[in-house]
Amino acid sequence: MTGKEENKQQQQQQHVNFPWKRLVAGAVAGTADVWACHPLDRIKTQLQNNPGKSIVGTFGDIVSKGKGFTGGVNALYEGILPMTAEAIFKVGIRYFAFSWFTEQYKTTVYNGETLNKKQQFGANLLGGAFAGTIESFVVVIPCELLKVRHMTQEHNKSFSTVFRDVLREEGFQGLYKGGSATLLRQITNHMVRFPTFYAISDHLKGGDHSVHLPVWQNLSAGAIAGTASTLFNNPLDTIKTRMQKQGQNQTTMQVVKGIYQENGIKGYWAGVIPRILRVAPGQAITWAVVELVMGFLEPSSKKH
Repeated sequence: MTGKEENKQQQQQQHVNFPWKRLVAGAVAGTADVWACHPLDRIKTQLQNNPGKSIVGTFGDIVSKGKGFTGGVNALYEGILPMTAEAIFKVGIRYFAFSWFTEQYKTTVYNGETLNKKQQFGANLLGGAFAGTIESFVVVIPCELLKVRHMTQEHNKSFSTVFRDVLREEGFQGLYKGGSATLLRQITNHMVRFPTFYAISDHLKGGDHSVHLPVWQNLSAGAIAGTASTLFNNPLDTIKTRMQKQGQNQTTMQVVKGIYQENGIKGYWAGVIPRILRVAPGQAITWAVVELVMGFLEPSSKKH
């Protein structure tokens, strides 16, 4: 076998392995994100359902729930284990789907040739939309509904009890209530995050994709991507949270009108500050861990 043929075979093998490496990296990153930022997610969800409350007041309401191990500051981590399980599947599937789609897109549309910046941006945009769609139907929609129900319940029921109640009272389709808003939120999330992160990181790498950036640069790029997506689609997140609250039987348009009647335009950005405080560090951690794990899985890559 000639050197050229051997190099081609190695590239083909890397092409096959690449999405699976991203699956592993995403699962690890999702776990790190949840354990670091779950308390902020709890506060954000409570604020969106009670927009008149302050962040401090919402924090007080949460820590006053329950007694002993489930009360006090521990209440901020209520539901952490099922959320960790969700994150492992969700983020793993997200990065696998994105990598698989972009590789197929490049092969099919551009015959595997190196893309220019405009073409790469388009591939990342479409890849983000595809990843958001897949993760929504497989994991995010039902898990988000259960999370909202669990966090906003009046009684201190376990996550498994909330799950059984939804199935008993609303059937399997009840798990997909508010799914349209969740789907649009996830699609727009990743149509912003993937192109933004890769545009920043490619600039820092000087166009050399084999370079691995320092952790702090990946943290910064991830935080910027997360903030941008949050500012862009917070209305969808607010609508989604309202639709998934227990006892809510309004249509999407009724929820949209109701939010406006209650709080005007600013009502759609309810909880945007705590959401940014949750999403920005969460995305910083996620992207930094993904790139760090990929550095271990592809040790031949160069350091910046």
